[in-house]
Amino acid sequence: MVDKDLARIRLTYIDTNVRILEGKRAIPREDFLEDTDQQYVVLHAMQLAIQAAIDLAAHFVTDEGWGVPVRSGQAFAILADNKVLAPELSARLRAMASFRNLIVHEYGALDLNVVYRLLHESLPDLRLFATAIETFLSKSPDPE
Repeated sequence: MVDKDLARIRLTYIDTNVRILEGKRAIPREDFLEDTDQQYVVLHAMQLAIQAAIDLAAHFVTDEGWGVPVRSGQAFAILADNKVLAPELSARLRAMASFRNLIVHEYGALDLNVVYRLLHESLPDLRLFATAIETFLSKSPDPE
């Protein structure tokens, strides 16, 4: 059974970082591309939000006994297989997990135009993930 307290901590972490990112959406593209401080904040908040989603997805999958994800994004596919996430959302979250790997492992190779685009297009997917998890939690019995 999923540890609801741990899940809620991760959900709060996702929300906190998504709020930071939402606050950075007003930065004009040209300013973002020239401002390394803003780039750092956006990349770090993206990394933390995506990592929290990956961790939470893996926690759900293993605690529910649905398997052990081998790759970081695989837990999202397993959640879709078990009707927790829509398949389309699962695919987008797997892409976000791959993007998180780029942030962590190949920072110098990042295209900042892509980062800026994701800042404006991908945040709703993290919110949809959180909503799906909250829905699942609300339907799960509390441990006695």
